Amino acid sequence: MNHPPTMHIGPLGSVIHVLRADSETIVELARVDWNRHFRRVCLDPVRGLITLMAPSHLHEDFTEILDRIVDAAGSAVSDAVKGLRSTRLRGSGEPPGTGMEPDCAFYVGERANGYYAARDEGDAAVVAFVERTAPDLVVETEISSFDESKIERYGDLGVRELWRLHGRKGSDEVRVDFLALRAGIVPRKVDASVVLAGLTPDDVCEAVEKVRFSRTLAERTEAVSRIVLRRQRAIVRVREEEEQYSASPGQPAQAPDSRAH
Repeated sequence: MNHPPTMHIGPLGSVIHVLRADSETIVELARVDWNRHFRRVCLDPVRGLITLMAPSHLHEDFTEILDRIVDAAGSAVSDAVKGLRSTRLRGSGEPPGTGMEPDCAFYVGERANGYYAARDEGDAAVVAFVERTAPDLVVETEISSFDESKIERYGDLGVRELWRLHGRKGSDEVRVDFLALRAGIVPRKVDASVVLAGLTPDDVCEAVEKVRFSRTLAERTEAVSRIVLRRQRAIVRVREEEEQYSASPGQPAQAPDSRAH
């Protein structure tokens, strides 16, 4: 090891051990089944980091909630969605057993359809598809200050968008940021999701609160669906107002460009 290990307590109470090592050492360590001892293990030779996490109950609770929100939101707008829990994301040529492991990851729309098409061909096709196709959306419920660089790493791997939850143990206050990702470009905060139904961070925070205190699957699904449909109506209303405003006096508004999103 190049540096002594350090221990961090995440904002949601998770215990995180961080070790720094050269890429060759990390490749050797990847041969060990670390998940037998820690729930979350990230061996990243690109950043030279080994991260071992024992997630708190609160961390797991929020992760499950956000997983349900994305799944329900996609279903509400009839988009294909495929969740990828506990999936390592690694770049081309990086050794097996290494890579990034987000709290939640999702294919949405075209990439989800590609996944299901691969599934119809068999397990080998699914493995090949996942290895060459990054998720559209990843969710991180707890990122400590030492691990901020993982956000840009997701962009380099081809992830389009990241939802980052901010919360603290002992507090009911939750905030969510949406970040647009592109390889080689600094992540940029956005006001609405490009990947999923135009949802806003406020929509997701509201959904988190409602899902968190729901008791049945039907209640959770209904709560998210109501928020998604409300957002869709708002988007349609804004577009109609823009069309009316842009129309010449005495002339009907032109149909919106089908290429616009």
